[in-house]
Amino acid sequence: MAAAAFVSIFFRWLKQPAIIGYLAAGLLLGPHVLPSTPLHDSANLASLSELGVLFLMFYIGLEFDLGKLRPVAAASFLGLALQTMLMGLIGTSVGQWLGWSPVEGLFLGGILAISSSMVCFNLIGERGDMQRPYAQITAGVLILEDILAIILLVVLAGVAVSGQLDFAAVGQTTFFVGIFVVAVFILGKLMAPLAVRLLNKVGNPETLTLFVVGMIFAVSLLAESAHFSLALGSFLAGAIFSRCAISHDIEVVMTPLKDFFSALFFVTIGTLIDPAAIWQYLGTILLVTGLMMGGKLLACWTGFVLAAVPPATATRAALAKVQIGEFGFVIASLAISLGVTNPALKAVTTGVAVLSIMLTPLAVSQGERIVGLAERITPRKLRSGLAIYLDWIETVRFTLRESSFLRVVRRPLVRVGVNFLLLNALLIVASFSAQVLGDSTWQRILWAGAALAAIPFLVDILRSLDVVTMAMAEIALSRPALRLVAQGPARDVLRLGAFSLILFGFLTLFLIACAPYFPTGTSLVVFALSTIALLMLGWKRAVRLQSQLEFAVMSSMEAEARSGAKEAVADAIKAMTRRNPWPVELAEVVIPEDGCVVGRSLMQTDLRRKTSATVVALQRGGVTHYDVPPTMPLSPDDHLLLVAEKPQLAEAIALLTETGERATRPSELPHHFTRLLVAGTSKLCGLTLGEAGIRSSFGVTVVGVQHGEERNTGPSPDTCLHDGDLLLVMGPEEGISALRDALV
Repeated sequence: MAAAAFVSIFFRWLKQPAIIGYLAAGLLLGPHVLPSTPLHDSANLASLSELGVLFLMFYIGLEFDLGKLRPVAAASFLGLALQTMLMGLIGTSVGQWLGWSPVEGLFLGGILAISSSMVCFNLIGERGDMQRPYAQITAGVLILEDILAIILLVVLAGVAVSGQLDFAAVGQTTFFVGIFVVAVFILGKLMAPLAVRLLNKVGNPETLTLFVVGMIFAVSLLAESAHFSLALGSFLAGAIFSRCAISHDIEVVMTPLKDFFSALFFVTIGTLIDPAAIWQYLGTILLVTGLMMGGKLLACWTGFVLAAVPPATATRAALAKVQIGEFGFVIASLAISLGVTNPALKAVTTGVAVLSIMLTPLAVSQGERIVGLAERITPRKLRSGLAIYLDWIETVRFTLRESSFLRVVRRPLVRVGVNFLLLNALLIVASFSAQVLGDSTWQRILWAGAALAAIPFLVDILRSLDVVTMAMAEIALSRPALRLVAQGPARDVLRLGAFSLILFGFLTLFLIACAPYFPTGTSLVVFALSTIALLMLGWKRAVRLQSQLEFAVMSSMEAEARSGAKEAVADAIKAMTRRNPWPVELAEVVIPEDGCVVGRSLMQTDLRRKTSATVVALQRGGVTHYDVPPTMPLSPDDHLLLVAEKPQLAEAIALLTETGERATRPSELPHHFTRLLVAGTSKLCGLTLGEAGIRSSFGVTVVGVQHGEERNTGPSPDTCLHDGDLLLVMGPEEGISALRDALV
């Protein structure tokens, strides 16, 4: 660690990423450079370095927001699918060219398919781009890659043993991963409020650290016991506590551990570098590295653009993934343990990993030039065709968003899917527990209890399927040909028939998935009769219970979000008190309707320099803003909260409330308020407000940005523009018109 610190300082002085310094430190200390290495137990070092992956994935989970991931899900999935297929093709083709066996070529393809979460998130974090659109897409792909990594381990292990690909194992593993993720996440979210309350009562940083580390290890070991990856478990542990009241405190206590073990991870990778082996297979390493980096860039970019991501954003997101990392060594170790002992495999894995990790920072830093070069060399007809395609996709997406049928059935279908996975999880747990109890009365009691526990999930599934059936029936019966039969009892009969068909299809799928876990003999009779009786005799009570459970889950999550906001405000007040220990006073000022400062920003009023008063909050339209940017224009009836010494407050109040003949009423200002939509095809999409230069280029001020359900009044220059954002702008008509053209 001392070597890593010194080399990191040196590389930062050279303005190079610290990752390269860590790799260099590992190379210098490893067994292949010095006559006698100071590292005597590489196994312990490798075990400790694995903690870096766990803490990093927990940190990513802690920042996880499902609402932000949902818009990039399609792009992430398409990019990952094309990348995986192309890397598999490259691996098998290179293996065949080198004279390797088909199994060894498949292992090489699996090694190339997974990028390094450590490298990607460290680079994006160092650049301060975590909130950029390209970073959100990259995060989406990396989260899906963790699931792909689990599937690859199962598939490659089966290929090494049997010599052929088992598609049934792929489907089964994917299904089990979905069950595990949904069940652990929802159960964790239910238990999180209790843990938060206990930790708030204790209020001890040491206890918080121990609890969080224990939580990471516990969920990670739970994932490993279910034959999944430790990294997936640690990500879920972070996601459970995301956006809770103490998430900021957790982030504070976990950051040093993440930084320490992340550095240790890269140092350990550096110790694996064997210059002699890399030199022996240098040609192969250079070939595979070039094919892998170029292939990932092309495949991911194509997948992202097909999902209507702007080409520039797609390029930046793809550039962050042009490497392999920690998972490549896991697959290489699996290959050796299963008898795939080609010595070139490990050397090529190490060489490609190190070389691609060292080249990725350079590729990311040259993103702007690569985007500009691509625009210059791309034929005009191809650019025009791509623009037409993106406009068409944007039109289709807008049509789908406006579809009343999809708006009605989307949420019920999601609920059916989630409850289906939870119901499977319940049956799997009951099945394993029944095996422990054996054929006894206790086993039958267990299955009766499982039937009782399954009722809320079944009720929600039936009600959601009924909503889907009603929506489909209304659309079908509105057709002119069916209007004659859509009256009276015939309407109800058709709806009942449609519901029966949908329910039959769902039950068939459910039985196929759960058949191995259903009880047999008397236990099956007890389970089936208990379920039917509970549904028929206690339907109203079951509906009420299911609604109460759903309300409890939603209320706890909303309470966490509200308490988190309150904690943030309290922290801000404490921080302000520490910064201003001398006697100061607070004063509230209301901007008059004909005030001279109306329409001017705080920066333009020069309030701080003239009076030394500080604006600590601004209330507008019932909404209070505690972080007021200097570019935010003032409006009539704004309530400003000022802090300063008494004489300074008097000067500030006089300045802000000054009126005069030259003051112009808001209705007479040559400015207009309007709302503009950011399209994904706009060149401004993906840029920050500062980079877009909206004020300097169009003479227009952005006074608000709405991203999904989140509204930001007075956005800072670092606020990114995303596809579908709604901008509240103020400026002259000609500037607004020019900006509208640029945004679409």
